[in-house]
Amino acid sequence: MKKLLVFVGLLLVLVVSTLPVGAITWGELDTEHTNVGAMMMVLPGWGNTPVCSGTLIHPRVFLTAAHCTEGVDAGGVWVNFNQDGTNLEEILDVAEVITHPDYWWGPTSNPHDVGALILAEPVTGIEPAELPYEGFLDDLKAEGKLGQGKVRAEFTLVGSGATLDWPPPDIYYEDQRQFAVSEFRALLKSWLRMSQNRATDDGGTCYGDSGGPAFWTDESDNEILVGITSWGDVPCVSSAFNYRVDIPDTLDFIEDVMAGLD
Repeated sequence: MKKLLVFVGLLLVLVVSTLPVGAITWGELDTEHTNVGAMMMVLPGWGNTPVCSGTLIHPRVFLTAAHCTEGVDAGGVWVNFNQDGTNLEEILDVAEVITHPDYWWGPTSNPHDVGALILAEPVTGIEPAELPYEGFLDDLKAEGKLGQGKVRAEFTLVGSGATLDWPPPDIYYEDQRQFAVSEFRALLKSWLRMSQNRATDDGGTCYGDSGGPAFWTDESDNEILVGITSWGDVPCVSSAFNYRVDIPDTLDFIEDVMAGLD
């Protein structure tokens, strides 16, 4: 179903009380990343619909962005790992919503934009995503694997989302899990910045898919979850910032979440 960009953005801001979420741009339908799902909420006029994305990192833990979980009650949110984000036959109940205790979106270099949904029952038949060790991206950079000069590394972004037609920027929502390839641009203390410039054959994120993963593929074709979709430029045609998973702020939060499971 196509939805007007501005209307969607306003509704999401009202419901989640934060930035608009993002969606995969210039991507392709995805059937590979079954551990990536949609975070669903009931929106006025639309019913139960995807508002954010996330990744299964434990049979009961759905990792997403803090600006998706802030102010959300467990009784008003669900998770769906079906490729079709609007499929209501496989939605999973959430027992608890956890937002990083230091989350704050303001003039800061580190908003701690990470949150988690604790599923009521363990997920079976889906392999949780592999997490990085602390400093994983720093090591890649030190080894020259993120790129030198014009040759840059590529990351895979996944989300339940939208299509961007250009020009002009026309965003419409199909609520299907998609993936795109984005090129590395910079590694910051809290951020992995990537290009999503169509002119350089890059895809990226935009409205409809915050919390989704950025995957690094190693030499053995193993995908490692290194970033969480967080924010980017308003027309979604330039760059995207992913909150780093390999920093202590994120890994310590995940460890605390895991320790709190029954």
